Amino acid sequence: MKTVYLTIDDGPSKDRKEKVDILYQYGIQPIWFCIGSEIEKRPEDVIYSIRKGGIIGNHSYSHPRFSQISLEECFEEIEKTDRIIDSIYREAGVARPIKAFRFPYGDKGEDNNFFKKPYSEEGKKKISKIMTFLKELGYTKPKFDGITYEYYSKFGLKDDIDWYWTYDVAEWCTFQEKPMFGVRTIDDVFELMELDLPEKWAGLNYPYSDDIILMHDHPQTTPLFKPIICQLLKKGLHFGAIPLE
Repeated sequence: MKTVYLTIDDGPSKDRKEKVDILYQYGIQPIWFCIGSEIEKRPEDVIYSIRKGGIIGNHSYSHPRFSQISLEECFEEIEKTDRIIDSIYREAGVARPIKAFRFPYGDKGEDNNFFKKPYSEEGKKKISKIMTFLKELGYTKPKFDGITYEYYSKFGLKDDIDWYWTYDVAEWCTFQEKPMFGVRTIDDVFELMELDLPEKWAGLNYPYSDDIILMHDHPQTTPLFKPIICQLLKKGLHFGAIPLE
């Protein structure tokens, strides 16, 4: 059976507890990549997430594109949120199980699609310094040996410290003025799930690789959250516990 790992970016939104309860009902453990400034607004909702078995990851403090801010600002975005998450775990009375980081927009520090155009030498240096900084703070990522897509190794995603995804549910597209991928409705989201293009980031139907699924904690898509989870379960996917090493 194909194993997938659920990662949820942004938030905590005002609807976080509702989403936590849905996942808890189905026995799914997510990692919530939270924005530091949003944690400060709803700390109790994050504590609730932790106590229901979720893991809190670092998604920066203000969700900027790292390519558009200085290296020092990148460090500050990471470290400030790291301290906030430490504090939240202490308040929850739970040991922080892992330090996990995801770049906002998947932007590692240079504004290009790395799978279409190689990073510049300057960009590589900036990204390397960010990765070193993450390591120094104790951030890690499992090897995810069950992910066998060629691109996952080719583009360095397997070895990088940040947690990149392999499948984007794209529910966030439904409230954009110019929706990407032609996704405007939940039916469009479901249609994407039926694609079988494993080396083009659409491998949900490919049985020979695990997947890291990306969803979002946005208030605009709260009504879509449970239907999407149910649709993923209908596909026979096994939601694995978040690996810690």
